[in-house]
Amino acid sequence: MSLALTIIVSILAATVILFLGLGLARIGGRSKDEEEYSKLISELTQSEVEADNDKSGLPNVKTWTGYWFRLAQDSGWHQVSVGSASRLALGIILFAFLIGYFVWPQEILAGLGFAVAGLIIYRTFLIAKAKARKKLMEKQLPNLINGMRANLQANLTPQQAILSQVDEIPAPLGDELQILRQEINVNVPLDVSLTNLALRVPSREIKFLVSSIKIAIASGVDLDPQLKIIQEIIVQRARIANSLASAVASVQPSIAVAAVAIPAGFIFSYYSSENNRDFWAQPLGWLALGVIGLLYAVGLFISRKLVQRVEDA
Repeated sequence: MSLALTIIVSILAATVILFLGLGLARIGGRSKDEEEYSKLISELTQSEVEADNDKSGLPNVKTWTGYWFRLAQDSGWHQVSVGSASRLALGIILFAFLIGYFVWPQEILAGLGFAVAGLIIYRTFLIAKAKARKKLMEKQLPNLINGMRANLQANLTPQQAILSQVDEIPAPLGDELQILRQEINVNVPLDVSLTNLALRVPSREIKFLVSSIKIAIASGVDLDPQLKIIQEIIVQRARIANSLASAVASVQPSIAVAAVAIPAGFIFSYYSSENNRDFWAQPLGWLALGVIGLLYAVGLFISRKLVQRVEDA
C-alpha cells in the first residue's frame, strides 16, 4: 500500500465514522413521552441525588481524579481511596510508554501509541464492566419493587420494606443494599443512606426510585402508588431499550472496523519502508497526521456520544 493510498484510506475511514455517527442520530430519536420522562428523571436526580454529590466530598467528575473515580465506582470497584483509579490510569500510561520506548520497538512514537492504547483499554474495561453491572441491576429492580410493594401493603414502613429485601436480592444490587443496611445499623439516617446508594450506582432508574422514596418519606404520602407507576415505566422502557440495543448492535461492527483501520493503516505505513518513516518525520507528515488524527478523534467522539445517547434513551 503506497503512502498516499494509506493517507486517503485513513481519511475515508475517519469520514465513515462521522457518517455512522450521523446515522445513529436518527436511530436515537425519542418520542415525546420518552423526552418528558428523561427530563423528569434528570430534574429529580439533580435535585434530590446529584445535588448531594457536591456535599459528599467526592471529586468533580470533570476532573482527572473524579472521572476515573466515577468510572471505577460505576464498575463496582470499592476503592481503597478516591484517587486509586486515577493513579492506576497514570501507572498504565507510564508503563506502556516505557515498554514502547525502551523495550520494543524503542521509538518515542511507539511509546506514545502504547500509552494511548493502554489508557483506552483500561477505560474500555471499566465502561464495559459498568454497563454490565448497570444492566444486571436494572434486571433486579422489578423484583425489589415487587417485594417492597408487598411489604408496604402489609403495613410496613418504607425503611422496613427496603431492609426486608436486602437478603432477597443477589449481587450486584444486593451488595449495595447490604451496604445500605450496614449504614442504617450504625444509625445513619435513611435519607442519607439512600443518597449514598444513589451515588454508588450507575442506573438512572435506581436513582429515580431513590428520589421517589425520599420524597414520599419527607412528605408522608403513600409510597405504594408511586412504586406502581415506576414499575410500569420501567417495563415500557425495557421494551424500548431492547429495540434500541438491536439498532446500535447493527452499526457497532462498522464503527469498530473504521476505528481500527486508521491506526492500523498508520502503523503499516510507518513500518513498511524507510521513505514512509522519513515522510512522517517531516512537517508535512506531521500536518497529515494531525488532520487524520483530528478527523479520527472527532468522528469517534461523535459516534460514541450518539451511541451513548441511544443506549441512554
